[in-house]
Amino acid sequence: MVNSIVLPVKKVFSLTDSKIVVEIKDDGRKLQGRLVAVDEHLNLHMEETTEYTGDRRGRALGTVVIRGNNILTISPLL
Repeated sequence: MVNSIVLPVKKVFSLTDSKIVVEIKDDGRKLQGRLVAVDEHLNLHMEETTEYTGDRRGRALGTVVIRGNNILTISPLL
């Protein structure tokens, strides 16, 4: 049974080159973009990133790096 455990970093790494949504810890902001790279600390490098506050589209940010300890959730864009 131990062999079936998937570590979070491996799951996030499998999302490389796909669109994701990242919720960050401050005031409910979400960032949507394409995941370029991830490291062992879950630091993310994203491109084509757009900021969302609630359901409202915010500004286009382009390329961003998000430090892993600021991330609340990471999910694939469906």
